[in-house]
Amino acid sequence: MDLQILKTMKGFVLFIVLLFIFACEKEANIKLPDTKSQPVVFCYLSPQDTVIRVKLTMSQPLFGEQNIDITDPVADATILLSSSQGNITLTFNPQSGYYQTLSANYPIYFGETYKLSINLSNGGYVEAITKMPDNTVPISNASFQIIKENYTEYKRFKVSFIDDPSTVNFYRISAIKLQVYSWQNDTIRTETFARALYTDEGHNGELLETGFNTYYGDTNNDSTVAHDVLLINCSKDYYLFYKSFNNYQEGNPFAEPSLIYTNIKGGLGVFAAYSRSKYRINI
Repeated sequence: MDLQILKTMKGFVLFIVLLFIFACEKEANIKLPDTKSQPVVFCYLSPQDTVIRVKLTMSQPLFGEQNIDITDPVADATILLSSSQGNITLTFNPQSGYYQTLSANYPIYFGETYKLSINLSNGGYVEAITKMPDNTVPISNASFQIIKENYTEYKRFKVSFIDDPSTVNFYRISAIKLQVYSWQNDTIRTETFARALYTDEGHNGELLETGFNTYYGDTNNDSTVAHDVLLINCSKDYYLFYKSFNNYQEGNPFAEPSLIYTNIKGGLGVFAAYSRSKYRINI
């Protein structure tokens, strides 16, 4: 076939395809679902804390007007914390932005079940329930070593502890770096972003050993004097929330969708409980 005729036929076919595509274009009229702002609640209870605090904000709707500052606290709600020992109303503190009370006014006990009830000024209502773990699990031993890899360095922590055999346990482990500088007298506590989640499923009552890493480039320097390794014996709600949070990868188009866990009925967020033990590694 003549080359010129072939080019002409190809051009004609392309024209027909484009004509078909553009002829099929139609203005879409899609009704977006109605979404409303929801209460967002964060509260963690611990017998070792001196203050009970609840953070209450409102979420930004996915559709509609984006005119809500999600960091602004809701200051006109009524928040009630209750258990077998009775109930207490938390007071809003405008300086901290939290509803709070001293733990001395309402002690948190191991093994107790707690309920959080929130009445909003617009008539909305949210609630959540969590159970305090039965005890504090001590750390048997903790250590770290500096790993050199790919022309950089990081710390590898190893932690061991004996699991409580009387119940199913959920753990979160982290490390804090303590630094002292010559120009000031205070000890600076720095987050190392070294964290791990662990459960005793299949290993109930055993000596458990686990490890986790700090971020690349985190090595010792002259200002680092110690590390505090924290073992958090937490409620299942606490564990599931942080597990979903760790799975969430914002801005990664190739990541699998991951919903953030919530146990707040009528809203979003988490109401959870924990106790913690500490093991200091001096340098």
